[in-house]
Amino acid sequence: MRNYTPASVLLGLILTLSSTTVPAAFDGSKNLVCAAGEVVACTDGPTCMQGRARDFELPSFMVVDFQKNVVRATDDSGHKQVSPIKNVENTDMRIILQGVENHRGWTVAIDRKLGDIVVSTSGPDVSFIIFGACTAL
Repeated sequence: MRNYTPASVLLGLILTLSSTTVPAAFDGSKNLVCAAGEVVACTDGPTCMQGRARDFELPSFMVVDFQKNVVRATDDSGHKQVSPIKNVENTDMRIILQGVENHRGWTVAIDRKLGDIVVSTSGPDVSFIIFGACTAL
């Protein structure tokens, strides 16, 4: 049985806490590329469908460009839309981005620890929820 001194316990606690800090990739300092996984699309009324991004003619990958303050599809996606980020909110757990494009409001929530992403858009004809993951560029 090992004997732990108060100093060794404190050092272990400090090392543990420092290893759980937010990775630099998910703190808004580096641009991200995000892949759409599952997509849920709901039309006016109770009709919802699930599928992949391409099933709904959405880009499979998007770039969160913190330097230019925009969200855009990757260059090879064929989608040319660039959406300005109107609001950024940093919490302990997530970075929340918001904007407007094509008469739709959108919100992006990025998990600061894991890079998981949830995108929601709402518009007059269809709303989407997109689940995926990001990595630093």
